[in-house]
Amino acid sequence: MKITNKIYKNIFPDLKNWPIYKFANNNTEHKKKLVQIVYDDLVAKYGDNIKDEISKCAYSELKRSKLNPWKVDPPDEKRFWTEIRRDILERNECDNEEYCNFLLKKIINRYVQEIFGDFKISTFKFARTILTYLFNRLFNGIFKGSLFNLWKKQTLRNRLLMTGYIDEVRELFNKGVVVFLPTHQSNLDSILLGYIIDYKLGLPAFSYGAGLNLYNSEIAAYFMDRLGAYKVDRRKKNSIYISTLLAFSKYTILNNVNSIFYPGGTRSRSGKIEVDLKKGLMSSLVDAQYDKINAEDNKKIFIVPVVYNYHSVLEAKPLIYSYLKAKGKKKFISRSKYRDKVIKSLSIVKTIYKIFVSKSEFILSIGKPMDVFGNNIDIEGNSFDNNGNELDISDYFKTEGKLVKDTQRNIVYTKILAKSVAKSYLKYNTVLSSHLVAYAAYHCFMDKLELEDIYDLMKFIEKEEYVELSNLKKRVDKILQVLLEKEKEDKIILSDDFKLPVEKLISTGIGKLGVFHDVKVLYFDHDKKVKIIKTEDFGLLYYYANRLSFLN
Repeated sequence: MKITNKIYKNIFPDLKNWPIYKFANNNTEHKKKLVQIVYDDLVAKYGDNIKDEISKCAYSELKRSKLNPWKVDPPDEKRFWTEIRRDILERNECDNEEYCNFLLKKIINRYVQEIFGDFKISTFKFARTILTYLFNRLFNGIFKGSLFNLWKKQTLRNRLLMTGYIDEVRELFNKGVVVFLPTHQSNLDSILLGYIIDYKLGLPAFSYGAGLNLYNSEIAAYFMDRLGAYKVDRRKKNSIYISTLLAFSKYTILNNVNSIFYPGGTRSRSGKIEVDLKKGLMSSLVDAQYDKINAEDNKKIFIVPVVYNYHSVLEAKPLIYSYLKAKGKKKFISRSKYRDKVIKSLSIVKTIYKIFVSKSEFILSIGKPMDVFGNNIDIEGNSFDNNGNELDISDYFKTEGKLVKDTQRNIVYTKILAKSVAKSYLKYNTVLSSHLVAYAAYHCFMDKLELEDIYDLMKFIEKEEYVELSNLKKRVDKILQVLLEKEKEDKIILSDDFKLPVEKLISTGIGKLGVFHDVKVLYFDHDKKVKIIKTEDFGLLYYYANRLSFLN
């Protein structure tokens, strides 16, 4: 598929016509409605056992507030949940059904107030300018061209690239509700995608889920709260919170707000493309489609898998080391250099310097849109099975010819959707030259040292190990044959770097790999008679090599 730097005009130039603005403009009323919807659902689900659910919720929240508090938590957090628990256990207030229902609504309202975000046009316009500067600095480097150009969008044109079904998504925007389901690599993901949606794709802003931990920063909280973000607190596992979050997702979609959420749940700590997707929020999409059909609303829900492709992920080092520590346990050896505070401080300074002077590029891969059952759709939004036969998706929700809400059946549909999205991630993954050289070099090290896993490799000292360029080239040649075959079969996308001769491809990939890090993920050592390749961090090399782990 063609990779483009094209910039599209916004299909709704007037921000007051954007679905997210119209929704946020009536937030107070929406909150009231959502509280009542969640309340009715929980009462219907738990009936006489609602007291037990409130008790479990209060216990888990009180435990969370003591063991895992965050700066962003409300100042009355412990007091609130202590009072709820006291009302249930000591005062027996929940023996009174009316008061018990009052407590339930009180809890739901607290969650709704927390989850809801807002959308302010003035903040969005200001963010456009600030983010243009930020991403120009990140992807171009401050010393690349004029300082004044860092405020201009055009300087980003060749750094933020796209591929995939762009025109189809733009056409579908007027025919239904578009939901982006991206992979997740960096804390930059939501901000970067939001910027590309506006600047490159020419689409109105989407609602998107942001981890509540990101709101620990007052500056980040201020902007995210006013740019369409809704808050997701992954510490909260109780049934009342989960029901409220799912109801919010469903409610916004029923109100035709386009949405983004990450089915992988959190950032990929290993660097691999997610395949085991969480189905919670996905289930709200299937439920919302049923409700739209039941309400005779002809707007369909269109699912668009989206894949991020970075040469350098800012937080790759802490991600991969937390992954290795969690998975390897005793096998993981954290060497002193990663614990030394002085070196850590110098690393931060060096990383900031690298961001200022380095340049990189980013490719957003937009997968083929599908309906909530994973079926292909055409540019008009019509669904088709694998044989090309047109489908009436209302039939999925019918039993003996009548629409029936079947929770168990919808769970099966959600699993089918999750599998379809995971397959799309692999198919529309854009392989970068940096991914290729990292994967090839990692396996060269493993073969040379006759090792079985990354934990064995971590026992070696980087500066003492190397691979010869000739061996790396042989490995790259073999991998290239596989990748080119997969591209012919329409199973992956290869970046434009793959048009280069092999040696140039290798040097280009090494030059682009992990440019923002305080260490070199791969580099040429020119002191030897034979050209050799070395690394300064086996963990980071493994992280970027994992991008092609589907070849293993």
